[in-house]
Amino acid sequence: MEDEPERTITTLRPDGKKGFTMKKHYYESLSMYILSKVSSEENLTLPQLLEYAQRDLPCDSESMKSWYILQVKLDLEARDLIRLAKLPYDPRSFFLKVTRKGKKHFPAVL
Repeated sequence: MEDEPERTITTLRPDGKKGFTMKKHYYESLSMYILSKVSSEENLTLPQLLEYAQRDLPCDSESMKSWYILQVKLDLEARDLIRLAKLPYDPRSFFLKVTRKGKKHFPAVL
């Protein structure tokens, strides 16, 4: 019996460009991690998310971990599951928010 090929997913990007292809189980675990962090932390910024990921997620390469988190975050934005919200006191900064669509798709996480 032949081994079943590992399933992959190609991420989307908000700018419409082609994303990155990664293992589906890895994508799903990272997307759940991101959605749970964004929903549990009020006004979570991207640098804070990356800092949490460095601490919480197992991976040999710290830079690759951040890169994968960024790719999945972009995909979640493109799928309208999270959005960027500007900080009222600093228009150059933003924080991450889960959208209504994100809450519907992943109610168990939120």
